[in-house]
Amino acid sequence: MIYAVDLDIPVSPLTDYSVLNHTSNEPEIFFADPSNVSEDFKQWLDSQGLVMTYPPLIFYTPNGQQCGIHIDGFAVADRACVNFILQGAGSLMHWYSLKNSEEITEQVSTQAGTPYTLYMPQQVTHVYSHAVNWPTIVQTGVPHNITNHTLQPRWCLSCDISRKENPEAGLTMAEALDVFKQWIV
Repeated sequence: MIYAVDLDIPVSPLTDYSVLNHTSNEPEIFFADPSNVSEDFKQWLDSQGLVMTYPPLIFYTPNGQQCGIHIDGFAVADRACVNFILQGAGSLMHWYSLKNSEEITEQVSTQAGTPYTLYMPQQVTHVYSHAVNWPTIVQTGVPHNITNHTLQPRWCLSCDISRKENPEAGLTMAEALDVFKQWIV
């Protein structure tokens, strides 16, 4: 399974990055204001036959912290997002496989109201780690988490992308690799 692939695309998702100004000691998740999504980014997606499934989710992880092991959603699936990382250079995204006897344990909603399934470390086995960049296609439908053991907070703009003809379906990793093949580095 492919978990992460770095890209080099010609646009940026937000117009105003000054909104990334939290100083909390706790991780946070919230949606970007749709009016702050770059017109260039939306037009570029449109030219590729794509749309945003919903506005970018912004994940804030303070320096020296990590988020819990989770999947984005309520079921293990093949779902790719394009993540843009600011600060926290060297922080890592880790992916895990569920141990054979394990099942979904705790389904909750994030601070942004999106579905989220949590796992405990004893339920999973580490399979891969990657320093996510600006931007990277990442697999979000299998257990994963972030460790930010850097001296800076880490900001992640996570863009769930869909084809225009099916605007809420998202992309599998294979679809994302095909759609973005000319920008893979």
